[in-house]
Amino acid sequence: MKRKLHTALLLALTVCVTQPALAQVLARPGENIDVGSKSVRVPAGIKAGDIDTGSGDVVLEPGAGADLIDTGSGSVRLEAGARTGVIDTGSGSVSLGPDAVALDIDVGSGDVVLETGSEARGIDSGSGNIDGRGATVRGVVDTGSGNVRFSDGSRIEQLIDTGSGNVWLSNSEVIGNIDTGSGSIELDRSIARRDVVTTSGSVTLRDGARIEGDLVVRKPKCWGLCWSDTPDPVKIVIGAGAEVVGSIRVEHSAELWLDKQARIGAVTGDVKRMSAERPQ
Repeated sequence: MKRKLHTALLLALTVCVTQPALAQVLARPGENIDVGSKSVRVPAGIKAGDIDTGSGDVVLEPGAGADLIDTGSGSVRLEAGARTGVIDTGSGSVSLGPDAVALDIDVGSGDVVLETGSEARGIDSGSGNIDGRGATVRGVVDTGSGNVRFSDGSRIEQLIDTGSGNVWLSNSEVIGNIDTGSGSIELDRSIARRDVVTTSGSVTLRDGARIEGDLVVRKPKCWGLCWSDTPDPVKIVIGAGAEVVGSIRVEHSAELWLDKQARIGAVTGDVKRMSAERPQ
C-alpha cells in the first residue's frame, strides 16, 4: 500500500513539473504558430513568422523577431532588441524592453509599457494605460479612457489623442497636437510643438514646460439632448518658467492661474484670471 502511494505521489509530481513545459511552444525560424491557450517563446536570435494565440502569452527573447503577434487575452513581451510587426491584443498587456521595436500596437484593455530606447510606429488603446520611458512613437498615440504617461526623453512624432484619459509628460516632446475630451493634461519640462486642446480637462504647465502652438478650451459638442449648456470652467495653471507661445482660446469658460514668471500670448474668451502659481 505504501509503495502504491509513493508511486502515485511520484506520478503527480512528474505531471506538475512537466505540465508548464507542455504548455509552451518554442518557435523555429520562419515558423507560423497558431495555438489556443499555450504560450509561445521565440528564442534569442530566431526570427519567427506570424504568432497567433487565444490566451497564451508571447515572449520574444533578446534579439528575436516575428512578423506579427495576435493574442486574445495573452500578454506580449519583447525583450531587449527584439523586433516584430503589428501587435494586436484584446485584454493582454504589451511591454517592450530596451531598444525593442514594434510596428502598430493595438490593445483593448491591456496596458502598454515602453522602456528606454524602444520604439513603436503607433499605439491604439481602448481602456489600457500607456507608459513610455525614454521611448519613441513615430505615429499617433490614441486612447479612449486609458491614461498616457511619457518621461525621460520620450518623443511622440505625431499626436496624442484621448477621450477621458489623462496625459502626463515629463522631459518629453510631442511634435503634433495633444487633444483630450475630459482628460487632464500636465506638462513638466516638456514641449508640445503644436496645439494643446481639451474640452473639459484641466491643463497644467510646470517647470519650464512650453506649448509652441495654441492652448484651446474647445466648446463641447452636443447632439440631441444635452445635460448642461454651461459646462464647468476648465482650470488652466501656468507655472514659473512655463510658456504658451501662441494664444489661449477659450470657447466656453476657464480659470487661468498664472505665475508672474510665466509667459503667454493673447487670451480670448470667458476667462477668469488669477495671479498665482497654482490654485489655493
